[in-house]
Amino acid sequence: MEFENACDSICGDIAGLLLQFPRPTPHVAYAAARATRDVADALHHAAGTPADPRWHDAIRSVDEFTALCRTQPRVARLPALAQLRRFVDENADLAESATRLRAG
Repeated sequence: MEFENACDSICGDIAGLLLQFPRPTPHVAYAAARATRDVADALHHAAGTPADPRWHDAIRSVDEFTALCRTQPRVARLPALAQLRRFVDENADLAESATRLRAG
């Protein structure tokens, strides 16, 4: 249940930020959809398995989406963006570990 709540919260933040774009480009919409999909995949299938490459994909795609959000002044000030950045920052070591395991 904990992972479901986390998934709902993160995906809700992504959707909320996307809706705040004045006119989201196809690139921004795709980045939001990809981040949502990757987060759901990681939380539903790799929860508790930090070495799973799905975590790396989720962290990377959320990071890329938040980078796009920071280019829009109105979106950049929203609390949801800060929450997503915190998620990326707190889990960056998981993404780094997964990359090293795959390479090693």
